Amino acid sequence: MSAKIPAFADIGKSTTELLYGGGNTGKFQFNNVLNLSSKTADGVEFTATSTVSNDSLATIVKAAYKTKGYSFSSSILPDGKTQLSYTQNNLAPNLTVNFSGMLPDEQSGKVAIDYVVPHLTLKTTVGLTQNPKVVVAATTGQKGVVAGTQATYDTNKGYVTTWDAGVGYNAADFQAHIMLTDAGNMLKAAYAHNIDAYQSVGAEVSKAAREEAADVHVMLGYSKRLTDGALVKAKIQNSGLVTLLYEGELRPKTKLGFSGQFDATNTNSKPKFGFALDLKN
Repeated sequence: MSAKIPAFADIGKSTTELLYGGGNTGKFQFNNVLNLSSKTADGVEFTATSTVSNDSLATIVKAAYKTKGYSFSSSILPDGKTQLSYTQNNLAPNLTVNFSGMLPDEQSGKVAIDYVVPHLTLKTTVGLTQNPKVVVAATTGQKGVVAGTQATYDTNKGYVTTWDAGVGYNAADFQAHIMLTDAGNMLKAAYAHNIDAYQSVGAEVSKAAREEAADVHVMLGYSKRLTDGALVKAKIQNSGLVTLLYEGELRPKTKLGFSGQFDATNTNSKPKFGFALDLKN
């Protein structure tokens, strides 16, 4: 059976997670975040996330339930609105449908349709409004090579407002991709390599594609999983910014992360710090 083709948003996922965070690769966090989660015997998972930023406190409370056939979640946001999401898997062969929206915002509803077959992954998102925006993303590939594009069509304006395109290659120990984003205005190239089972390095180079004199932005990243399971990461940008992260378990189901960032070219600039504490019951 042919391997599943990554969705367009997942092209270059290894590099994105290394340099920006996500999944189990550690997320750089410059606010103070407390995350509490618990799961009932019936499978309902409750999560409360509190974030302190600029002396303000914002809390999101979420309840989620997931089975093999469907999933549902409801979140109460800091402004009092309720975010709802329902996903039905295999509504038809190879077809997954998601409905989401915000209450009481009548203009926030949208439906996302995912269709996955060998050598093709297609995702279409349509706003449930009178003049919706339609986002279509498609990827195809074979033997590690993946290519795709994404476009947004505004039915109110009657034309495509933005588009992205990219091509990537996935091997057992490395991943590379090139992306043209923002309707062709930005060009990015990235590479991630697994040195071994515990260490990874990566880089991203970006430049405004239509400006010959535009600055080139470079990011270099490194991550290592320590013998005790803790994670350390470092990221350096050619602008002088240095970002560091440490993330580890204090005890089972209790994870603590520290992030810091400073400008190596400007000793007078104020560094940024943040921590994240994740407690599971």
